[in-house]
Amino acid sequence: MTPPLLRRLWQMIEELPHHTLEKLDDLGLVTWVLSHLEHRQHLRIEERKAVERYLYTHMMLIRDVSDSLMA
Repeated sequence: MTPPLLRRLWQMIEELPHHTLEKLDDLGLVTWVLSHLEHRQHLRIEERKAVERYLYTHMMLIRDVSDSLMA
């Protein structure tokens, strides 16, 4: 993943409403982030797969960041 794509991804995660994140399971969160990311920029198939893998492997961190932003 390119650094600009990674920055955009984390920016979206930080903007995700906490109440929405709490309602989503892992699959729902990945689907939500990917769909919103693809509305902002076109992703090639390889990029989409890389983002999906990244999200799944960083799920606990994503939820921790979201929780800390609400504190």
